[in-house]
Amino acid sequence: MCAVGSLHETTQSLINDISAIRPAPCFDIPVASAPFADCRLRELENAFSLLVDCVDLTGPRNERPLFIFAAAKGDIRSLEPHETNPALPSPLLSDQAKRVSRIAGITPASTMVISNACASGIVAVAVARFFLEREVYSSAVIAGFDVISRFVTSGFHSLGALSPAGARPFDATRDGLTLGDGAALAVLRFRELAGGDIVVAGADQSNDANHRTGPSRTGEGLHRAAVGALKNAGVAPEHVGAVKCHGTATAYNDAMEAKAINLCFADQPPPCFAIKGAIGHTSGAGSLIELLLAGEFLRRKTIPPTINFTVPDPEASIPVSKEAASFTNPSILCLSAGFGGLNAALLLEERRS
Repeated sequence: MCAVGSLHETTQSLINDISAIRPAPCFDIPVASAPFADCRLRELENAFSLLVDCVDLTGPRNERPLFIFAAAKGDIRSLEPHETNPALPSPLLSDQAKRVSRIAGITPASTMVISNACASGIVAVAVARFFLEREVYSSAVIAGFDVISRFVTSGFHSLGALSPAGARPFDATRDGLTLGDGAALAVLRFRELAGGDIVVAGADQSNDANHRTGPSRTGEGLHRAAVGALKNAGVAPEHVGAVKCHGTATAYNDAMEAKAINLCFADQPPPCFAIKGAIGHTSGAGSLIELLLAGEFLRRKTIPPTINFTVPDPEASIPVSKEAASFTNPSILCLSAGFGGLNAALLLEERRS
């Protein structure tokens, strides 16, 4: 869930060109944001108490799943400079992971925390797939959680990375990203496939070691991850149905990503879309949320419009649509990138009957 609402609500709202980005200020900082409609969901217990009612966590009797908590910062209210309440929960991600598994009623065989900046969620899914394919576990539960805070907003604002008016992915007039609230809970299982199943067909990561916060200008790192994911899946580029872009709406990231996509598809990419102009950038949880949304678009064979995309940028030229569009090939390549030079790619496929 995110500022737009639940997975179902967000899927339909995105297709209908609806954005949840609110105008400035955010924590007295002159930037737009995409917060939860109910600010109480910024508390981890409230968010996951709601999510566990929406996800089937039941499995075979006595099954103990792998549990992965994916976040960049998660719940860091106790780090806020204006907070003095000693009863606030620990900001340590390992402690947050324990709280989520307790809320979900999970007794995991093992608990992992993955904090790879903005790519945390997609990396968590790739790690879960690795262990499931080797039958170390029969299922994995992945939780993602990151919410807007004064600490994070101030940090991004100091980098000049936030838009005063709202994110415009791949638009020639883009001027920065928009932070958003997000929480997600997903279950992966290793079993015989049936028609209509959404499959994690391939995944790969790379690190371009370019800069602590800035992306590589060439796109080579993300290109390597995308090619690696397709190779891992055994799928040729021309058989990919669509690309879910990272699309932060910062000048350098979108230009880098466009270069990577054009390299991967020999300048003939399939339809591309980005959703951060609607739900904001939900940080480490974001790539998990966007992966779940991509699965819904894959079922519908429809990608949403890239909200706030109006003026094409010659420096970031890929087939981004202003309107919802259908596609045929049953797969979506999902891309993500993060601070520290991390790049991640994952291919979702719908199993045909």
